[in-house]
Amino acid sequence: MTVKSSMKKQVITVLDTDDLGTAAKQFVKHHVGMLPVINAEGKLVGVLQLRDLLTLALPDFTRLMEDFDFVISFGAAKSIQPSKEDLSKKVSAVMEPPVCVDDTCGLSRAFSLLHHHNLTDLPVVDKENCLVGIASRVDVGTAILKNWEFISGD
Repeated sequence: MTVKSSMKKQVITVLDTDDLGTAAKQFVKHHVGMLPVINAEGKLVGVLQLRDLLTLALPDFTRLMEDFDFVISFGAAKSIQPSKEDLSKKVSAVMEPPVCVDDTCGLSRAFSLLHHHNLTDLPVVDKENCLVGIASRVDVGTAILKNWEFISGD
């Protein structure tokens, strides 16, 4: 069984030329945690994680600390909002290289990549590297479970 059989075909994306404000609106509107980034030809060029945007709003010194819960307790981060300058940056300036699979990839390999890279979603591309879907950890995991032989009577 391939990842193509378990992926979602309707994928919310952003263009690499979009600004981060546009991407933020997509995160809110569609309630997703990751946006595949495509170019004008529909080819996958990166991914933008919700955490990439949220870290723009944190004070710089929090990046140096392992635990920064106290910052909010003392009011140092009352307004968690990035600057207009940050939101006007292009998605391509912040996106990460994509971890993706070909649509003919097996479920075991897809799950291994999700697990190894600690991902919840995996973009799926065709042979031309055009985005054709997205497979979540749940999509892949439940497709694998469907193939298990269960002992009757349990």
